[in-house]
Amino acid sequence: MGRITLEGMRFRAHVGTSAVERAAGCDFVVTVGYDCDTHTPGLSDRLEDAVDYSEIFDAVGQEMAVECNLIENLGHRVLSRLESSFPAISNIYVRICKKYPAVAGELECSVIELR
Repeated sequence: MGRITLEGMRFRAHVGTSAVERAAGCDFVVTVGYDCDTHTPGLSDRLEDAVDYSEIFDAVGQEMAVECNLIENLGHRVLSRLESSFPAISNIYVRICKKYPAVAGELECSVIELR
């Protein structure tokens, strides 16, 4: 077993509690980590023996494309999607950073982290 981490996946998504915020969209940075068999693909050097992380990226992107109100909803959907779509991975970690959320002041990022 080993751990794979995909850091800095960037998406534009329509997440927010106001219609204006959802319509305009916000920038998000996503990190996903997971445990999987790294021994077999490490020896074979064959993608067929590994978890193809481009498929993980695509699954996250599909969830990011669904409009919603809260990053909590988004985070739980991403985690649930990965758990159900990729049985070869375990101990999944999801971190979603919403850049410059709409608040009455300066805030670089609001973050949800799920396991």
